[in-house]
Amino acid sequence: MRSRYSAFAKNQMAYLRETTDPQTLLGIDDEANQEWADRAKFLKLEILHTEEKGTKGIVEFKALYSVEDEEYVHHEVSTFRKQAGVWFFKSGKVKQQAKIQANA
Repeated sequence: MRSRYSAFAKNQMAYLRETTDPQTLLGIDDEANQEWADRAKFLKLEILHTEEKGTKGIVEFKALYSVEDEEYVHHEVSTFRKQAGVWFFKSGKVKQQAKIQANA
């Protein structure tokens, strides 16, 4: 998960494709990911929970980022699949996508 976050932060879209489960690659919008990564400044990754059961894994995280000086939080639960000892991103369910309100 951390390596995928770093890939977004460094705009390394090829790495994101390489670490996505081949069974779900068709569902990934590379153009939208690229556009978002071009605009976003990545601030922080918080891993909230991880779980591993055999070849299946779950990571719940919050990614904090900014776009045009506005800060946002992306809260997601991602599923991963291990194949030949390598973890691949399978899917993600967004729990929250919100603008962080500035303190008054």
